[in-house]
Amino acid sequence: MSKKMMALVLAVVSAACFALPTVAAAQEIHIEPAESFTVSSTGGEVRAEGEPTVTCTALGGSGSFNAGSTTTGTITRDYTGCHTAVFGFTATCKSEGAEFAGTVANSGTFHLITISSGVPGILMTTNPTKLVCAGISSITITGNMIGTIISPKCGEMNKTLTVSFTASGNTQNHLSYTGGKYDLVAQTNDGVSKTAAMAGSATNTQANAGKLNCT
Repeated sequence: MSKKMMALVLAVVSAACFALPTVAAAQEIHIEPAESFTVSSTGGEVRAEGEPTVTCTALGGSGSFNAGSTTTGTITRDYTGCHTAVFGFTATCKSEGAEFAGTVANSGTFHLITISSGVPGILMTTNPTKLVCAGISSITITGNMIGTIISPKCGEMNKTLTVSFTASGNTQNHLSYTGGKYDLVAQTNDGVSKTAAMAGSATNTQANAGKLNCT
C-alpha cells in the first residue's frame, strides 16, 4: 500500500472514531442550571433477605452538584419515624451515633444517568450506614441504587426533580448501568452480606427551574 493510500485510510478511520460517542457520554444527563437543592419525601423502606424491614415515615435533606458539574454531586438524607417489627412488637430504629430514636442519617454521592433510551435516572452511592433496631438487631447498608426520574421528562424544565426507587422484594428493579452491576448490600453482625433494596420516592427542589437535558 502506498504512503498516500495509507494516510487516506488512517484519516477515514480516525474520522469514524471521533464520530462515535463513547458509552459513558451517551449515558450522562444534565440539569441546567444545576443548583443546590433540598430533599423531601414521605419516607420509604429498607429491605434485606432474612432481616426485618425498616420503614421510615419522612425524609429531609440537602444536596449540591460538584463544582463545574451538572450531573454529579453529593447528598445528605435524614430519615425520621424509622421502625421495624421485632418478635411481634414495633421497635424504633436509628443509625449508629444518631442522637434521637427513629432517626437514620445517610450520605453519599449521585450521578444523573439514562436507565434506557429516553428514560432518565439517578445512580446513588451510599456511604456505609449502620441501622440499629431495639438495640439488638443491626445491619450495615452500603453500595448503590438506581432510581427512575419521574419528572421532569427529558427536555422539560422544573424546580423539582422527583425520583422513584422501586424493588421486587429485596432486590432493586434496576441493577445495571453501562454493563456494570450496581446493588445495595446489607451486612449482618456475623459478616454475612446479602442483597438489599430501598423502596420509596424523593423530591429534590432547587431555587430556579432547571432543564433536564438527556442528549
